[in-house]
This record gives sequence, structure tokens and C-alpha cells, in this order.
Amino acid sequence: MLIKRFARKQLSVAVAVASSGLISSALAQSVAVDTSEQFSPASLEEVVVVGRLQSVAASLTDERLELPYSADFLGFEAIARAGDSTIGAALRRVTGVTLVDSKFIYIRGLGERYSNVTVNGAAVPSPDLARSVIPLDLFPSSIVESLKVQKSWGPELPANFGGGAIDIRTRSVPSGPVAALSIGTGFNTESDDGLTYSDNSGSMPQALTNAISRYKGDLSQSNIFDIENAAGNAISRLEAEQVQRDLILSLNRNVALNQGKLDPDRDIKIDLGNAWDVSDDLVLGASLNWGYDEEYRNKNQIKRSIGNPSDNFSESQRTVYELRKTLAIVLGAEYAEDNTIQLSHYVIQNDADEASITSGFSSNNPASENRPRVNYDTRLEERELELTQVSGSHRLGEFSPVPVLEMLSFEWFYSDAQATTNVPNATSFSGSIDRNTSPETPFISQSSTAGQFEFLALEDNVESWGGRAELPIDIDGRELIVSGGWWNSEKTREYYGYTANIGTNATVGTPQTVFTDERINDLNNVFDLAMGSGFGNESYVAAQKIGAVYGGLDFRMTEEWRITLGARWEEYQQAVLPVNLLDFTGVFNQQLIEQLQDPNQKFAVQNDDIYSSFAVTYSGMSLLGANEFQIRFSASETVVRPDLRELADVAYIDPELNVRVFGNPGLQTTDISNFDLRGEFYYDGGDNFTVSLFYKDLERPIEQVEGAGSDDDTVLRYINGDSGEVYGVEFEGLKTLPAGLFLSGNVTLSDSEIAITSNNEVTNTDRRLTGHSKYVVNASLGYDSPDERHSASILYNISSERIFFAGTSGNDDAFEQPFGSLDVIYNYYPTENLSLKVKVTNLLDSSREFEQKNSSGTNVKILEQEVGTSVGLSLSWKY
Repeated sequence: MLIKRFARKQLSVAVAVASSGLISSALAQSVAVDTSEQFSPASLEEVVVVGRLQSVAASLTDERLELPYSADFLGFEAIARAGDSTIGAALRRVTGVTLVDSKFIYIRGLGERYSNVTVNGAAVPSPDLARSVIPLDLFPSSIVESLKVQKSWGPELPANFGGGAIDIRTRSVPSGPVAALSIGTGFNTESDDGLTYSDNSGSMPQALTNAISRYKGDLSQSNIFDIENAAGNAISRLEAEQVQRDLILSLNRNVALNQGKLDPDRDIKIDLGNAWDVSDDLVLGASLNWGYDEEYRNKNQIKRSIGNPSDNFSESQRTVYELRKTLAIVLGAEYAEDNTIQLSHYVIQNDADEASITSGFSSNNPASENRPRVNYDTRLEERELELTQVSGSHRLGEFSPVPVLEMLSFEWFYSDAQATTNVPNATSFSGSIDRNTSPETPFISQSSTAGQFEFLALEDNVESWGGRAELPIDIDGRELIVSGGWWNSEKTREYYGYTANIGTNATVGTPQTVFTDERINDLNNVFDLAMGSGFGNESYVAAQKIGAVYGGLDFRMTEEWRITLGARWEEYQQAVLPVNLLDFTGVFNQQLIEQLQDPNQKFAVQNDDIYSSFAVTYSGMSLLGANEFQIRFSASETVVRPDLRELADVAYIDPELNVRVFGNPGLQTTDISNFDLRGEFYYDGGDNFTVSLFYKDLERPIEQVEGAGSDDDTVLRYINGDSGEVYGVEFEGLKTLPAGLFLSGNVTLSDSEIAITSNNEVTNTDRRLTGHSKYVVNASLGYDSPDERHSASILYNISSERIFFAGTSGNDDAFEQPFGSLDVIYNYYPTENLSLKVKVTNLLDSSREFEQKNSSGTNVKILEQEVGTSVGLSLSWKY
């Protein structure tokens, strides 16, 4: 058995190097020879470099071969080869994976709620205002050692498992001196000119905070007058009005929108590290990684009403400035090769500053009158993730009291993380433009919400810890691995939102000319101030606690057959409570207390269950012309729980597509039965082929459906279906070609069904699951020159249309249309230390499009968003 496993590792070197795209025709020949052969001095340095890359890629392929459950991996060199700057972009290359909104991963056609994301095995918080799952564009690829996507469940994973589990494995300390510097620039074809504004920083004014408390959330002139006089502070109604005007003046109104030239993309990355031999047994290491990048992107949109698209539509000019900063510090120690400890600290900041002008028509102002309504919006969203982890791995070895325990190994981790998101001042001003005059005449609406100022704060804290022990036992030459461990996570989430509304009478002008200090101070002008979003409660607090213990048996009965059994007991506790920040009477809290006393209350849940898995693997040496193959079958029972935000009885805006979403406290968990059959075939020269069949049976799947909204507003909510299923086949392979070329790719063909009989509002009660694509295609054609000076790749990614939300009231389901992304990457290596990279993404200039058929059978393009073609250039130096 040991001989066979060693031989498999040698083959995996060739497979890994080829699949990572780091192989030229000359290198392909070098990996085929015996590693004991002597190489000429002239090529010694080149072989050392290649060997290092081989070892990294080969270790991942070896891990894939040794795992009893189906999984796919991406190493840092494959990510660098594709030029992906974030983890989300990199995961597009994995079989059966689609990327949505550049942030969220759909695995095997199941939405982001069906994917579980961990960092080095630990739960992490999310800074996303609209979802509790972490947005994967937050993590830069520069801190990643490898990405693991496990598609069949094992007991070491959290039971919250649907499409798959993603583990982000960050870089460890280096084995020697490392120094690297990279600088880059770029542009986007749709983002040459765009909108900017002066300043949206700061926070909610202290004067407004004090006034909300003093006046019990009611900032009307009459209430100010009543409270001040009741407190013995005799003031006139005119003085009360001045108090209100001063509060309006405290708001940051320096948000004049301007059209201008946008700056090009900029990025810089620095990587430093080293390892020191303190003694024969002790090695210390440290690394520092820092990154900075910024970019402007226009995300212009066109929205159309499903009922009357020709007269009810809007167009948005929308510019988003994104700034990302990353700091990673890693310290590590290794003793006697059997004991390692690592401390990692990460600070990741991602700010998005958005400006938009939206004009449109509706039934109240038809296009024939040529007076479109106009909204002027700004929004700064500051996201930050601070993550500290300490982990260790140990093997008893020579310290074992008895020989049978020499191979006992133990791994543990502790993680403490905080994610915060602040919207210090999001503004929205409503008005109209009379295009019948020359020049056109702008107006501010005569409305109590003519100007809106939104202040949001999110804090998500997660503490996670766990450990795993493993002991291999020899039973008459056969290997039995006994393993077990525990895993815990405690999460708290606080989300608070205030909205201040300024009302005024109809006034000629734009926000920067109407809401000035001079006009607001003039009491002859009509201005008013009130608190409240106008569409429901926004704030909530939530807590979640998961505790689990698990165990497993992995028995290699013969060289060909392997059986794996596992079980996990998991206790789950969660509470989500809405908060009314403007309730000073206690009525809201009293009602909440009464609802919590109801035995059927939905705010807090607690349950525990045992989840089990079974896998069988057959390994052979000759089938379908392969040198080696593996066939695996696995089955498991898991669960998918609603996100905290989906359960909260609150309303919020999804900032990516600017649609309103309502939570549902009545959502139930989804129970899932998973079945997976996978065959892997490996050939000479690193060629390989994998085929997988999968089936998932879902009980009470969670669906996003259309809710009741106005003619020009999309509203979404969540419901449980009765049952659902997903099934399909995945193909993955790599083929080396002559002249340094290689072709790799994957195709997923699948289908899904859902039945909803308990909700009579849904138009289609039997259909596909929302978010499911019938096909996903990833293809790559790569080239490496024999002299190792040039490499290039052509990458193509596309998925079929998927349901964005389920239609109601006779309207058909809304579908996001296929988005075909063609990327081209070229690398030039003039010296061993320098490299120049050129990357062009979305070369076909595809845009995001959403279509929905209305009750009369007309297909309406309800949303279009441009993306543009991006060009990037970077220069890197590496020691």
C-alpha cells in the first residue's frame, strides 16, 4: 500500500504542474524522468525554481487524491496565472461554480446561502449589509495559499452544507527569504468619464443624535415646542422652528454631483518574509503582505416596469469608486518538524463610494409630458474585516509513551474576527426636470422626503475554535484511520439604521442650489425634518451559537477499496430580534416581549441533530486508457439555515442592484440529502479527466420571490418551497498539446425542480430553483514558451440563464441572462526576477441583463447594467 501511495504522489506532480498552467513542453518532459537523475549545472537553477512550483501544486493534487470526499483545489500559482485579484474571481475557474455580483459563489446551481465559507477552517463574519454570507471580493488573492471547494460533505465540515463548502487557506510563513513588489494600472472602457462629488465622509451629526433622544424621535416643530416648554424652557414656535432648521444644517449636504474624467486604476503590493534556523530543531518565520488598489467603475443601469415598460422606465448614470487595503502579518514556529504553531493577523478594508443620477417616467408622469422624475444619490460604504487566528499541528512521534501512538496527530485553531460596515452619510434627493424649456429646468420635489440622509452601522463578531485528532492503526497490513474533533462558533450581529427626511415645497433648482445654508436659514422657505425610512423597520440584533463534535473511520480494506464513515452532532442556537430605534414609548418592546412568550414564536430557535456521511472509493491502475483512476461514491445528510438577515423582520436595500428586500421571520431550515459519484482518470504527461454525477434532495428550500411593490420599484422577499431537487453531471479535464500549448476546462450540465403548493401568489409552482443555471462552462487555452520568457492564456466563462426571482401575481419568473466573459492574459519574463503582465477582461463587452415575461406574454428586459472591458498592466519584481 505504501509503495502504491508513493507512486501516486509521483504521478500527481505531473498532473498538478500541468493543471496549474506552469508547464511548457520542455518541462513536461522533465517531470517524466526519474527525479534521481543528475541534471547539468547549466540547468540546475531552472530546475530548482520549477521544483518549488511543482511541490506546491502537487501537494494540492495529492490532497485531492487522498481525500475520501470529492473536492477541487486552486493553488496560488494557478490564481496568479489567471491574473485574478480577488478570491471571488478566482473561484470562477472551479468546476460547477458561478460568480454572482462579483462577490457570491453559486456551487452546482445553488445560491450563495447554500455555500459555507471558512478561513483556515474557522467561521468568519460578514461585512455585507444585505447578506450574512461573506462577499468573496473582500479577500485579495495575494494572501491565499490555496482554495478548497468540497462538494461532498464530511463530518469535519459544518452541517450547514448545500452546494459546497469553501475553505480559504491563507499563506503560511516562508521557508526562506522572500521579497516582492508589484505595481499596476488599468482602465475600463465604460469608465472614462463619470460622476463624482465633493464629500460624503463623517458620521451622523451629534446634534441630531442628541435631538432624537431629547425629543423622543419626533423632530417636528410642534413636538420640539411642546417638550421644551414642558421642561421649563419657554420658547416660541418661531424658536422651535429655528431649532429644527439648525438640525437640518448639521447634516452634511456637500454632495454636489459633477461629471468629469475618472482616474485610472492603481495598485501596489509588497511581500516580505524570511525564516531563521534558531537551532537544529527550532525554526522561526515571519511574513508581511501589504496591498493597495483603487478603481472607478461605471455601473449604469436601465430599469423597466414589467407592467408597462415603454412608459414606465428609468435610466441611471452610476459611478462607483472602490478602494481596497490589505495588511497581513504571519508569525510561525516549527519544532522538530512535528510541531508547528502559527499566528496570523489580517486587516482588510474595502470602501465603495457611489454617485448616481436616475431619471425616469411612470404612470404619474408619462414620457409624453417630457418631465422625467430625477433622483440624485450618493453613498459611501466602508467595510473592514479584522481577523486574528492562531493554529497548531502536532504529532507525538518520539514523545509517544507507547509505539502505537507515535503517529497520533492533533490540529487545533482559534479565531477571533470582527467585520464592520459603516454608511456615514448616504443621501438621496428627489426631483424632476422640465425638458420642454430651454435650457431644461430642474425642480426639487414638493415632498416630505425630498431629501433623505441615511446612516447605517453594522458590526459582526465571530469567535471560532476547534480541534481534530487522527490516529492511523495497522490491522494486518491494512490501514484504519480513526479521527475525531470538535468545532465551535459564536456570532453576534448588530445592525442599526437611521433615516432623516427633509421636506420642502416645490423649488426650482438642484440639490446643491436648493438645500443651501442660506435657503435653510431663511424661515420664509418651507423646510421640515422627520425621522424614519418610510418602508418599515431597518434595525435588528442577532446572535448565533454552534457547537459540534464529530468522529470518523477511514478503512483501507485493500489496495483498491476504501470505506469512510462519519457522523457529526451539532447544536444550533439563533435569535434575531428587530429593533425600533425611534420607539421611546416602550410599545414596540412590549409587543416584542409578548411575541417572545408565544410558544410558536419565530425570533429564537434551538435545535440539535446528528448528521452522517458515507463514502466508498475504488482505486485502480488501468481503465479507459488511464494509468491510474479512482471512483468514489458518497452520501450524506446536511442542513441549510436561513441567513440572519433573511430571518429579520426588517426591510433593506440590496446595494448591488438597488432593489428592496424584506426579511421573513417564518423561514424554516432546508434539509438536504446529498449523493455524489465521481470518477478521476490520470494519464501520461499530466493529462487527466474527471466526471461527476450528483443529486440533491431538498426539503423546504428557501426561494427569493417577487413581492408587492409600486409600478417602478422591484421588491423581493423570501419564502419556503415544499420540496426541490438538483441533479447533474460535471466534466473536467486537461490535455497537453504540441508547441507548449495546453487545453483545460470544465462543463457542468444540470437541472433542478421545486414545488411550491403552499403559496398561491407564486405564478409558477413547478420550476427550477432560483439562481440555478442549466450549464456552466469554463475553458482555458494556455501557452508557455520553451525559453520560459512568455506565457499566455485565453479564458472563457459562461453560465446559462438563471432565475433572479420567482414571479408572482401572473408575472413570469425573472431571469438573469447568460454573461459570457472572455479574458486574455499575457506574461513576459525578461529576467528571473522581473515579470510584466497584461490582462484584458470581458473582451466581448458583455453586460448584465435581466428579463421577465409579463401576464400578457411579453418578454421585458427589466434591468440592464453595463460592465465594460477592463485592461490591466502590472510590473512585478521578486527576489
